[in-house]
Amino acid sequence: MVEGTYIFDCEVFAYDWLFDFKDVVTGEHISIWNDNDAVIAFMERDPFLGGFNNKHYDNFILKAVMCGFTPEEVKKVNDLIIQEELSGWDIPSLKEYRVFFDSFDLRDDCQDGISLKAIEAHLGIPIEETGVDFNIDRPLTESERRRTEYYCRYDVDATEILWKLRQGYLDNKVAVGAKRGLTDRKAMYMTNAKLTSVYLQAEKPEKPWTDERNYQYPDKLLRQYIPQEIFDFFDRLHDPNVPDIDLFGGYDQYGRKIKGASIEFRIGDCVCTIAYGGIHGAIPNYVEVATENRSIRNKDVGSYYPHLMTVPLSAGQQYGFCSRNIPSPQIFVDMLEERMKAKKAGDKKTANALKLVANTSYGAMLNGKNGISYNDLYDPLMGRSVCITGQLLLLELSMHLVAECPTLKIIQLNTDGIMVSFDKSDEAKWQEITQEWQDRTGFELEEDFIQKIVQRDVNNYVEVPVGDGKPKVKGGNLVRGILTNANIDFTTMGLPAWDNMSGGAWNINNNACIVATAMKEYFVNGTLPEETIAASNNILDFQVIAKVGGKYSGCYQLIGGEKVPVQKVNRVYACKNKGYGKIYKTHATTGKDAKVPSLPDHCIVDNNNELSIDVVDREWYVKLAKEQIRKFLGVKAPRKNTRKINSLKKKSLALFN
Repeated sequence: MVEGTYIFDCEVFAYDWLFDFKDVVTGEHISIWNDNDAVIAFMERDPFLGGFNNKHYDNFILKAVMCGFTPEEVKKVNDLIIQEELSGWDIPSLKEYRVFFDSFDLRDDCQDGISLKAIEAHLGIPIEETGVDFNIDRPLTESERRRTEYYCRYDVDATEILWKLRQGYLDNKVAVGAKRGLTDRKAMYMTNAKLTSVYLQAEKPEKPWTDERNYQYPDKLLRQYIPQEIFDFFDRLHDPNVPDIDLFGGYDQYGRKIKGASIEFRIGDCVCTIAYGGIHGAIPNYVEVATENRSIRNKDVGSYYPHLMTVPLSAGQQYGFCSRNIPSPQIFVDMLEERMKAKKAGDKKTANALKLVANTSYGAMLNGKNGISYNDLYDPLMGRSVCITGQLLLLELSMHLVAECPTLKIIQLNTDGIMVSFDKSDEAKWQEITQEWQDRTGFELEEDFIQKIVQRDVNNYVEVPVGDGKPKVKGGNLVRGILTNANIDFTTMGLPAWDNMSGGAWNINNNACIVATAMKEYFVNGTLPEETIAASNNILDFQVIAKVGGKYSGCYQLIGGEKVPVQKVNRVYACKNKGYGKIYKTHATTGKDAKVPSLPDHCIVDNNNELSIDVVDREWYVKLAKEQIRKFLGVKAPRKNTRKINSLKKKSLALFN
């Protein structure tokens, strides 16, 4: 922990503003209303301020206060950022002032679109939204101030929980920064991408790179195994008549997203797609169990993209697609070697810190558009070369295996690995081809033996390993928990015992956990969903998070036919009481109402965790789990017996005639 760390938040009204600063050591809250001098006096302590989205909002409100702005002027800054969506750096009234302080933003490197309210919901703690209208056109009353202060402190406390959950992430940034002489404060302020560029000593070139489309195929590629249509697809790079946006995608003049080019083909039953951002393929809705005669294998390339970025070292075995903005490619090679040595030596601190650099470098090379760089590592030709070369080499391996192994089936093909099944008769040829590929390309394939695979597509599957290993799950319907950099006992923070996840950007998803558990138990052990759902007595397993975006002015629920206002983020449960209806959202511009999607027809709100498990309609979750299982397996829902239904309707009508 960095000395002098405070977690902070602010609230802004037409004639009032509030800042709350919490000392993470003592737990003391310092709340300041409308007193610029008091804020300046606090800032003279040189605090290290941590917040959520503060880089884009709170820091600029704090700067305005430190510059002596009146509450009315602070509100104008607030409205420019929130309503006009203007960057704080571009606000004219703030540009002339030079005010500096140290801060870090816990929203950095998070999943897109996550909000603090949603994090509170998924953590299983009470969801507090202020009952004081931010559009009040008068000074706040004392009662409104008390409510606002309580709400602000609650958000600060929730942000502190997030700070604790992300300690591994912050520690890694500090360790990376220390290797380049950065203070802890400077390192923590930077995003992973910015910190990686500093570690690799990247500098923007005097003129931006304009050779993004000059890709060259690697000499060591066995082209005879790749269909010509794939080469025709990538050869479009060299056609000046094809615009960049048609290849790589982007946004049109109206801000609408345009999808980049792609090509679809098959390898046996495996439906594959190649694009300029990668390759993926899978046999849809597929289930297979290993037998005595037939094996299921997965081979991933170890540190695939980072090794594609290393310079030629011996016999041209490496590729050298690192950013040309690095003073010497050897810096990247040394980083990878240091990480591997640290990993073997059990030095987790160094290994995890340099993993951040290795895994962030590729994305940073493509962090820009139209020649405009957003990161000093921006080098689009090298970024495209990593991606295209990587997928071509894996495609070649896959096609080669299919060509020479009569019983082999490609189950799944992704960015850095393949999953296959084959009979024992093809074992020797499997080993021969994969070994030749490793020797020729210089990459190492890490093999896993799989007992069972159940997949909906390449991004949604359950993989049961041979032996006693933990099943691997992937996909939005299956993965629940909190992404952390280390094993955490959540109960020590007063939180439910959520699962740890691993992956990329920080993520959290504890929505309808019981349904995900029921699906996993069914696919892994054959347990019926009703058994799994009946066995849980933890009400938070059944929570459904209902969140609406900033385009909506508010929400309400139909209860007994009445419109009852509710928050914009709610924790709800399916219930049997038919008096409780769905939740609706009201569009801020049009005023039109719409249902909040994916909610039970009859749900009950419990934002303060006051209800017992008895209110839950377990049958709703059973139906949802069965529906998701059917979709996963590609099984259509059973058709209703319309003849029987119509017959019952006629009998019912006859009773009233």
